[in-house]
Amino acid sequence: MRCLPFSLSCFLFFWSCAPDYHLHTIPLDSGCASKIAPLPMTSSWYHASVDVTGNHWSGLVLIKSMPDSSHRVVFTNEAGLTFFDFGFSKDGKLKIYFMIKKLNKKLVVQTLGKDFELILGEPFRKGPLQSWDTGQEVYFGVKQKKETAYFITSKDCASLQRLEWGDARKRRVSVKISGPGYPSPEKIELTHHTFALRIALTRIGQE
Repeated sequence: MRCLPFSLSCFLFFWSCAPDYHLHTIPLDSGCASKIAPLPMTSSWYHASVDVTGNHWSGLVLIKSMPDSSHRVVFTNEAGLTFFDFGFSKDGKLKIYFMIKKLNKKLVVQTLGKDFELILGEPFRKGPLQSWDTGQEVYFGVKQKKETAYFITSKDCASLQRLEWGDARKRRVSVKISGPGYPSPEKIELTHHTFALRIALTRIGQE
């Protein structure tokens, strides 16, 4: 019986180290990829709920499609105080216009930038695409340094399931989209799998 805690701890250790991905490379189905690939979002207002390591933020997020094909993302509270204002150029480069002091830290800026880069589907316009099969779903991905941005479809290419950031083994970030109005869906839920950060967006109007 004295061996049980050790055995259990070993099981939990190896279980936590188990890979999330079991991907098998397959030829790219360009027809399915072009049908399912995330489209650029249109200008929309969202109610935002952000929970990070025990802190809660709420307010309004404006995702604005600009005439030059760039995007702006502005997060304010209900009183109109701006938390951040940043954008992505038409070639996907992040530009910070404003960030409150509490958030203006390199890791926070990088994390928020990558989160909204995925929500907006920016990585998938940087190509080239590769594809993998899990037996149940098809993953289309664009590799960026040590991570890959994925958009995932059912085997029959019927619908977009979710978006993800992941490395060779582990899922880092997932984005679920639901409800009508795509490419600016009614609900967007982003979850980090390596630390406590969740962003929930509910559309309240379109420009």
